[in-house]
Amino acid sequence: MLNSQRFPLQLFLVLEKLNVIFWNSKCLTKNAYVCLVDNNWFYAINLILRNELLINNSFLVENTAIDTKYFNNFNNKLNHFFGNKTILMYSYYIISQKCKLSFLVNSKTNSFVSIDKLYLSATWLERETSEMYGILYYNKTDIRKLLLDYSKLEHPLLKDFACEGYQDSFYNFFENQVTINKSEIVEL
Repeated sequence: MLNSQRFPLQLFLVLEKLNVIFWNSKCLTKNAYVCLVDNNWFYAINLILRNELLINNSFLVENTAIDTKYFNNFNNKLNHFFGNKTILMYSYYIISQKCKLSFLVNSKTNSFVSIDKLYLSATWLERETSEMYGILYYNKTDIRKLLLDYSKLEHPLLKDFACEGYQDSFYNFFENQVTINKSEIVEL
């Protein structure tokens, strides 16, 4: 389990009751924690991170997503969490604890509650992940696109996004080698 002297106390008590899965590294980065959290509890955890007296200097550093559409090699404990969904990852840095917290958040649907009212940096980060991964955020204040054209309906960082290029590379099982085919480019 966690070292409760370094981990924020109120957050430790909430996460202990939820029976979530934690990882931390004892040799590389001792104060870095990764936690698997359900979407129903994520907004409450952010309220604790933002309003607790000892950790009110927490910063949202990173927000990204993981497309698990073709993942199938997990044990039974993690299979219900990673099974064929898009998972969000939020990383925070807590200055007073000198600690980095990363939360992996799952949802049965592809929709999450926005935390941009709690963290100002979440506005930009959530706009980017909603555009690239097709994630719908509830209660979002700014829903403009950042990188793609408004006419685009695709989400480029999903696994099923069709890529175009000058050649196609794939592994040929019959020949036991990588095969490269030149693709024809048709300009309109």
